[in-house]
Amino acid sequence: MSSKMSVDTIISRLEAQIAYDREREAFHAGQEVFHREQRAQFAAELEKLTATLESFKTAAATAAELTVPAAVVPSSPPPEADIGRKPSLTRMIRQVTKVRPAGDVFGTNIITAEVNRHYGERLRRPVKPKLVSITLRRMLQQGELRAVREGKPHHEALYARVAK
Repeated sequence: MSSKMSVDTIISRLEAQIAYDREREAFHAGQEVFHREQRAQFAAELEKLTATLESFKTAAATAAELTVPAAVVPSSPPPEADIGRKPSLTRMIRQVTKVRPAGDVFGTNIITAEVNRHYGERLRRPVKPKLVSITLRRMLQQGELRAVREGKPHHEALYARVAK
């Protein structure tokens, strides 16, 4: 600036600058209030969603534990002595089904998994579900089991041990 400016010009420019700065300060103060409100809203929403997610995870974990069929939960291992020195698939299946409580519903896949789990070290290779299915049908015909649901191409047959 030149020193030749009049005092009136300097005063008018300073007043204009002050007016401009006040207007910008008011604008940014308004923006600050708006952003503070927005931040509070999003913080409340975030807290609500976080709590909902945690409760959902807890509920989902509980539901997952409850939906595991009781038949899949490992039962006590059947006594090894009852299947003899040379393991027979029929004796293994009978032993596994005998340990199950009367009225407990099971299918071929569950029995196959339990036989493989309990007697896997005594088998040369894992038992196939087809062989277990044949044995379960034979036990059904002999009256050791009762049919709960007949097998179809899209679902396995279900059996229950006959209470004696």
